[in-house]
Amino acid sequence: MIRKLMVPAMVWAALCGMASTHAQTLRVAVGQKGNWDTSIMDYGIRQGFFKQQGIDIDEIYTPGGAPTLQAVISGSVDIGIGTGLLGTVGAYVKGAPVRVIAAETTGAPDLFWYARPESGIHSLKEAGGKTIGFSEPGSSTNLVLLALLRHAGVSNAKPVPTGGIPATLTQVMSGQIDVGWSAAPANLQAVQQGKLVIVAHGNDAPEITGETVRVNVANVNALKSKRQAMEKWASAYLKSLDWAYSDPKSIDYFAEGMHVPRALAQQARDRFYPKQALEPFKIGSEQLVLQQAYEFKFIPHPMTPTDVAGMYDILGNPTGN
Repeated sequence: MIRKLMVPAMVWAALCGMASTHAQTLRVAVGQKGNWDTSIMDYGIRQGFFKQQGIDIDEIYTPGGAPTLQAVISGSVDIGIGTGLLGTVGAYVKGAPVRVIAAETTGAPDLFWYARPESGIHSLKEAGGKTIGFSEPGSSTNLVLLALLRHAGVSNAKPVPTGGIPATLTQVMSGQIDVGWSAAPANLQAVQQGKLVIVAHGNDAPEITGETVRVNVANVNALKSKRQAMEKWASAYLKSLDWAYSDPKSIDYFAEGMHVPRALAQQARDRFYPKQALEPFKIGSEQLVLQQAYEFKFIPHPMTPTDVAGMYDILGNPTGN
């Protein structure tokens, strides 16, 4: 006698759906591995939020905004996380196939510039004629440094692209440059130990506090061909962001990624990364960004937000605005 295995209709439908659904892979470039803001997706991956959306992540890391942006423009990745809005505007105006899909950081509460104590430099006003690091041309550190120097009234400093945080520290300690840049909690222990002195914080320039300095971007062709997957990615990213500010485990991940004590990671997150700074759905002070883009020669002539409206394709906004 042959027995028939009876499977309830709802269970059968679910099994069929699982068999026919395949995760879609998105290639993502992330600048400055380990920083709190650029680690939000990593935390979500570890929590399984992207898998829940049927998304696999093929991730690469870059030393900063410019390499991240270039990877997106070239099509070698679909999405870039944490690239400077200044460089993105310049690339878009030149016809690059890139779109802003979310704000990544508004203001620069996480950034600071430092020097060796024996240098005698304790503020940017004392940095005239000195070499000062930023990560890459067009990056958020590039924009913020130029704004800080203008605010301090220093016109003869020498900004130098120094790459990532570890490479910058090496150049400062070896005397290759006078002032380096960092993002909390990196190098905070050295500051506490008196080995470094902070000469400026990113938000010291008042106009920076409400300005979106970093964004998440996508390749135009990938956005067209993989839009549904990117919408799901955006939903998982938002869930990851909310989780990161509600579950203490995120501090464990942060400390692990930055190789610092947990207490320092907690202090850095609470002091330097307020959640509102990572709000993904609002681009702050856009006209100011365009004014700076023209002033710092990233665009050839003055522009208005209307001129670059096509640069934005914000994904995952639950309000639809």
